[in-house]
Amino acid sequence: MINTIKLAFIFSVFIVIINSYPFEGSCDNLVPNSENCLLPFPNNFYTQKTLIPGGTGLRLRISEDTFPITNSGQKFEPAEWNKLDGFMGLPMITTYFPDLNIDNLPPHWEISKSLEENCPTVIINAKTLKKVPHYAELDQTTKNTEKRALTIWPSKRLESGERYIVAIRNLIDNTNELPIAPSDVFKNYRDNNTQNTRQNYFNTEIFPYLIAAGIEIDNLQIAWDFTVASRESTANRLLTIRNDGLSRLPGSGPKYYITDVKEFIDDDYLLRRIKGEIEVPYYTDKPKPGLSGCTLIVNALGNPVFQGWTNTSFTLQIPKSVTDQETSNTVVYGHGLFYSQKEIESTKIQEIGYNYKYIYAATNWWGMCEEDVAAITNMALTNTSRFTIVPDRSLQGFLNFMILTKLLKSENFINDNNLLVNGNPVLNPNNINYNGNSLGGIYGMSFMAINQDIINGALSVPGGSFSLILPRSQDFVPIFVILKERYSDPIDRINLMNILQLLWDRAGPGGYMDSLTTNPLPDTPSKRILIQYGLGDAQVSWLGALTMARSMGAVMFPDNVKENNEELFGFDVIDGPLENEFGATCQGFDYGSPEVPQTNVPPSGQTDTHSCPSRDQRAIDQMNALFTTNIFQNYCDGPCNLSTQNPKINSAKCNQEDNELNDQEQSFIESLFKKFL
Repeated sequence: MINTIKLAFIFSVFIVIINSYPFEGSCDNLVPNSENCLLPFPNNFYTQKTLIPGGTGLRLRISEDTFPITNSGQKFEPAEWNKLDGFMGLPMITTYFPDLNIDNLPPHWEISKSLEENCPTVIINAKTLKKVPHYAELDQTTKNTEKRALTIWPSKRLESGERYIVAIRNLIDNTNELPIAPSDVFKNYRDNNTQNTRQNYFNTEIFPYLIAAGIEIDNLQIAWDFTVASRESTANRLLTIRNDGLSRLPGSGPKYYITDVKEFIDDDYLLRRIKGEIEVPYYTDKPKPGLSGCTLIVNALGNPVFQGWTNTSFTLQIPKSVTDQETSNTVVYGHGLFYSQKEIESTKIQEIGYNYKYIYAATNWWGMCEEDVAAITNMALTNTSRFTIVPDRSLQGFLNFMILTKLLKSENFINDNNLLVNGNPVLNPNNINYNGNSLGGIYGMSFMAINQDIINGALSVPGGSFSLILPRSQDFVPIFVILKERYSDPIDRINLMNILQLLWDRAGPGGYMDSLTTNPLPDTPSKRILIQYGLGDAQVSWLGALTMARSMGAVMFPDNVKENNEELFGFDVIDGPLENEFGATCQGFDYGSPEVPQTNVPPSGQTDTHSCPSRDQRAIDQMNALFTTNIFQNYCDGPCNLSTQNPKINSAKCNQEDNELNDQEQSFIESLFKKFL
């Protein structure tokens, strides 16, 4: 303890701003005709140098005047953000140009255009000078055509700790189709008409790199740089909770209590459902969120500190088809947004469990489950700078899932009389897999990145990062209504997505989607990940699934389905099964839904396909092949559309069959939001 305190004191002394670092003030002024402080973003203008060893050598430098201010004048409290040593790994690169014509910008359906020599938008890695594939779009979440931000999305997660330079040229206006003039501030920097330290920064750290990459600077309309947060900055809290939390478990496995055992006599699928509690170490100020939410307690170094023991509930289901250990498969299941472990009680999950001898086990995603709705709604209504309650409690939720997995491997639990069938154990500790749907696919990706015991994961309808998928989701509409009431400026609302994502990277897929296959976290094995998505999904955009898959280096089978005849940029195609290799495979399914909007707004909920892949026999067989043989297998004879499906299912039928689970979940969410609104 003494050494830690001394070290923390030394570090606090060394947090100094290097005088030669040229960034001062709360707002950058590079954007033409903009009233919004935070543009362009992310931006190293909002950083400062530090002598703390490790990481990027930076800390964010954000004042309460930098972030958007509510209509009532409430300002953000930026202290938590200023602990970061860089920006998010999958940034929504944001700027603004008045009356912008986007016809010559690279769209998401043709990302390869971003690598063409005359592409107006350029992102380069400052170390390698290589161009970063990306797409660009105007914000369409507002009808105010004069307040639409230009957003640029990398095609996959950027490298942790690396510096990137953004350059934009040859943009024209809609009215006259003439070049848009840069701001006077940037024009003076570009033309070397200013004599200050910021000019020197452009002359030494930005313009020479662009020239070396073959980018002319004479016609630039704007350019800036940003640094992605280091892996330490993003993952240290989660790694600390994992390592410390698991080390506190008894040698015989987690302590648990069986609270309910229900035998099923006449049920078609289930033999037994077991409910219980597991003792888990916790690291937040309190175990339950209430209205205020939970925040991590951290020491002077920013590491979470053990606070005591609490309980998390779990549910386990044994199907009638399971009779022994050797042929059973244990599946840890992740539920959907703001729901609970009760999701495994749906008939569809029970049927899959029976058909494939899956013993399903689940707990709640603390941070994004039903008991968090009140705190999250209250935060959105009253003080958005308390957003840290979401990633903080989510980290605790990941630990709970890891401890559930440890429980499933413990001899005490395996041999518990409540889990025996005909006097014999049926839990197979050597074959534990993960399956998650919706949020269970999104947070399941982060869980698979951090857990040490499960190798195979099937993620159904996942996506990331949250700032990419939320504006395109029907699920986000209730929260977006709140934000519109609090932040009337459309660009402020887009900036808000970036601000929240900065902290969400600590828990969400944006922080870890490149850490599962070839670049695992410390003391963590590489994984096999199956990503399945549906065209027409109105809750988690297929763009988020493709982004996540590209970040993992996923492959595709031939004839993968396409939205709007898109090019499936950045994917290697394999003809046959992929056997026993750590890696990822991405599979899309087409259920005949209308083409979704090609902008950042949600598709219609009337033709939502969100729950279709988890009900598709081809997808289920593909998951089972991974779980039982470690093989990525294609179960579609051609594209996975209606013509290759048996039994037939389309979005209307899928939604009708989903009343038991998804409609129940959605009505539950809506009722909670209405209650707190």
